Amino acid sequence: MSERQTFRYARGRLARNMVGLLPLVGFPLVLHELGRTDPVVITLFGILAATLVVGVLGSAARFKLTLDAEALTVRGRLRKRRVPYADIEGMAVRRGQGKPSRFMGPPPFRELVLDVGGRRMVISSLPLGEEAFEAVAATLSQRVPGAASAAS
Repeated sequence: MSERQTFRYARGRLARNMVGLLPLVGFPLVLHELGRTDPVVITLFGILAATLVVGVLGSAARFKLTLDAEALTVRGRLRKRRVPYADIEGMAVRRGQGKPSRFMGPPPFRELVLDVGGRRMVISSLPLGEEAFEAVAATLSQRVPGAASAAS
């Protein structure tokens, strides 16, 4: 059990996010082709598209979930959190809570809900992908006391 597992943002999910940003690039091009070139609109959409691309790429580059012998470590957009397995009081798998359009992911997605000291920590299958989510759930069900039946 001293094996260390590291999971990163799923490439398929990153590709879906980038495809979702294509209308921001396409809209000013369509306006240009229609003869309605407005530098303010093109500049606005250019800034918006660049900001969103940097945000998506930054989130994907920063995301990392690590399982080692003692703890679960999650590095997100802004912070890093380490949770020892002994602090996890409960664990359950649930279907995503109606947010697929927010995350632009294919419904249904699943979430692993960990009860850590009276607070919930949610690990979604969206950034991980289904295979990695299964591996995380299986590993945690082995390492968290009393959680063996929750990963199904």
